[in-house]
Amino acid sequence: MTRDCILCGKCLEVCPLINATNREELGPRAKADLYALLRDDEYLLTGEDAARLANLCLGCHRCKKVCSQGVDVPGLVAALRAAHPNFKSWLWKTWLTKAKTLWGKSSTAAKLVPKQFQPEKFGPLLKMLAGLKGGPGLTPFLKAETFPDTYRGEKMLLFAGCTAKYVQGRWLMTALHLLDGLGVEVLSGDFQCCGGGLKGAGFGEEAAEMAAHNVEVWRKAGKPKVVTFCESCRAALDAYSGEFASEEELSHFRKSTIPLSTIATGVEFMILPSAPKELGYHRPCHAGQEDADYQLLQAVLEERLVATTEKECCGFGGVMRLGAADLANAVNRQCWEQLCEADIVLTGCSACAVQLEMTASKGKQAGHWLEVVEY
Repeated sequence: MTRDCILCGKCLEVCPLINATNREELGPRAKADLYALLRDDEYLLTGEDAARLANLCLGCHRCKKVCSQGVDVPGLVAALRAAHPNFKSWLWKTWLTKAKTLWGKSSTAAKLVPKQFQPEKFGPLLKMLAGLKGGPGLTPFLKAETFPDTYRGEKMLLFAGCTAKYVQGRWLMTALHLLDGLGVEVLSGDFQCCGGGLKGAGFGEEAAEMAAHNVEVWRKAGKPKVVTFCESCRAALDAYSGEFASEEELSHFRKSTIPLSTIATGVEFMILPSAPKELGYHRPCHAGQEDADYQLLQAVLEERLVATTEKECCGFGGVMRLGAADLANAVNRQCWEQLCEADIVLTGCSACAVQLEMTASKGKQAGHWLEVVEY
């Protein structure tokens, strides 16, 4: 936090928790006040109270983007979570750090546990795991026909993210198909998790280790462009700072990290006859208004794109999904209300895709936009 909150209220207008519940005490300003009180007197709250309050943040970073004072409420919440870890934060850490081992098998096992045998503390996690399935997903209705020569011959790294690597291999295959058509040579790079989910949950040390590893992969590859297709991963990579030899190297890394949809600008897609007439698009919180995925889909789908979220969050919420599932669900319901005109909703974030598909009502579907592209 660079300066203290001046109570301007900008953060209240963009906070999904306030928009969904009308409870200002859940908003960023209240959390900034809480942190200031704890900073001056750490004994004002018990460890249990502090841990409970720390759970009440989606980590969407919308408040940080609009704050003129540079108050980083998600960062303050992460510090509070780090100071007061609990069982649910440990579950979250285990789920993220053991993704390769747990995600595929756990998602199958989670579906087999009857609701009456799900302990309250495990229920939200089991539901989340059940949403991580590597099934067929959405039916493709876009076919890339011609490719521009803009990036032909360039060497790039592909940061696929954990969901595509361990569960949704179809996303990865489609991304590679598009890059191949664009004439891009994809370099080998053993990236780890982006670390964003761990950092927000208060596990800064583990997140920093992942960041250092990923930056070193980029260095050894010759510092090329790094292509991403998950907006949350891209935002986490963009937030790296302490792993670089100089400000120049940091700036170069941030400029090198670009969305796949930006690379794919200029690709001519054919819309197949099976394409639905009405589609929706969910803007990931980390994307903001400059959402390259949305711009690509809007150019391709035009009038078929009938519903778009602007300030609504999907309600995934990271560790908050375990600590305050009822509030996360309220945020999710408001998101679906905004998208109700569309039977199929696309997005450019792995977490959002999982959350929306997991919570879709009967007759509705959701998924990553790569699912609708043939490969």
